[in-house]
Amino acid sequence: MSNENFAKETSLKLTTGHLLVVWDVLANKLSGSPYMDNLSEEERRAIWALQDLCERELVDNGLSAHPEAVWNELVRAATEHVKNIPVEFLD
Repeated sequence: MSNENFAKETSLKLTTGHLLVVWDVLANKLSGSPYMDNLSEEERRAIWALQDLCERELVDNGLSAHPEAVWNELVRAATEHVKNIPVEFLD
């Protein structure tokens, strides 16, 4: 067995637009979907914790409560932004 320190924190660099899309997927598409029922409690907990971290980071970057129309426009613009992010899998 390895002696990895799984409690060690890491940093992950994402653009704010990328972060918003990741949070939207976690909070509004994955959460409550039948797919979540197929995950173990530990896997669901990891997803929920990531969602919480994304949400806190969005708030720290000035993206918090907005009227629905404004929020939808922010998500749409962020989704457009993500189209230009390099993806190793697609290259």
